[in-house]
Amino acid sequence: MITTPRLLLRPPTLADAEALMPVFGDVRAMTYIGDGSARTIDQVRDSLKKRLACLDAHAVTLWTVELRAPIDGVDLPVGTVIGDCGVFPVAWEGPDFELAYRYRHEVWGQGIAGEAAVAAMTHAWNATDFDRILGLAYSGNVASRRVLEKTGMVHQGTTDRYYGVELEWYAAPRPDPPESA
Repeated sequence: MITTPRLLLRPPTLADAEALMPVFGDVRAMTYIGDGSARTIDQVRDSLKKRLACLDAHAVTLWTVELRAPIDGVDLPVGTVIGDCGVFPVAWEGPDFELAYRYRHEVWGQGIAGEAAVAAMTHAWNATDFDRILGLAYSGNVASRRVLEKTGMVHQGTTDRYYGVELEWYAAPRPDPPESA
């Protein structure tokens, strides 16, 4: 498990499918994910199976994100599943790994995405030997692009190499280890 002051990023379980439907069933939250359509409960369950396999194979995944502390102006209780965030193989195939996140619209604009993204990236650097982690976003998804920049990723330009559409791509190289005192 990964904790931040306001969040718990925990390993996914198949039982998370219902709790994730306020994200995956909401076209607002899915606008910039794949074809932008809401997902069915069966699609969410299939995704959770991929997340579990990814965690077993790579020590990283899309973590289930829960509120660990109340957020001013957000009427959701502590313990509520608010979305997912983590590092996983691009398109579940790799070989590159990307940072991704999706959240309930109730928590947008609260710094949640950046807080979770930094924690997920820190875990990935500590748990893997990846040389870099990518970030991919539609040009119009300004909020997501800001989150990628907050994690320290650097804009690399546009590419159609991933997902068959033109995306802005970002990359973060493995950070240098801290110097010994």
